[in-house]
Amino acid sequence: MFPSVLLSMLSSAIPVSILGTRFAMGYDPWWQPAAYIPVVGMLCGNTISAIVVSTTSILRDVKDNRDKVEMYLAFGGSRWEACKPIATDALRLALTPTLNQMRRVLSTQFLPYFSLVALTYSVIGLISIPGMMTGAILGGSSVEQAARLQMVIMFLISAATALAAIMATGLACAIVVDEEQRIRDERVSEGKAAIWVGRDKVAEAIKKGLGFPGKARHRVENGST
Repeated sequence: MFPSVLLSMLSSAIPVSILGTRFAMGYDPWWQPAAYIPVVGMLCGNTISAIVVSTTSILRDVKDNRDKVEMYLAFGGSRWEACKPIATDALRLALTPTLNQMRRVLSTQFLPYFSLVALTYSVIGLISIPGMMTGAILGGSSVEQAARLQMVIMFLISAATALAAIMATGLACAIVVDEEQRIRDERVSEGKAAIWVGRDKVAEAIKKGLGFPGKARHRVENGST
């Protein structure tokens, strides 16, 4: 699942951050570090959360509702038709936090202009100011500029999160159910990803080259003492 998660995050965060920095925020060139690095960092942080929630939900529901998925497949349904109810629930879980956060932000931005409409989003009458808007105000920006910046960032986060969740859900369904309409449990590994296995091997080789005792030798020494 690691390649699909990485592909989903990069394919959503990178294009959205480039478009947002260049056209929505007006930076030319768009790769200015002061503007691009914070934006892409926020997008990656939010997209990975949505990817984890959607992928976990897909794998859990396919395992718990295996009989329902197999019934769809046995009656001639495609893997997309069989996974559609599961994918719908996964996307709903993944996108709910972002939608709730965006609703709070919009109510904060429009409060001076549409107070009655904004207060309908805050049932108990409390309005929270987002962190980036607070930082911009403390940094010397006007309230209007800070509100516009926060709205742009929230729209970028919503777009990147939705795109990443949709891609991760589709890739997870394609991995779990193959082209022959069969559920492939062996494709889902609960162990470490290949990149982390390679990292451990490289670290172990470096330890041996530097003369550090390995795990086996360390256990033998502890047992002998």
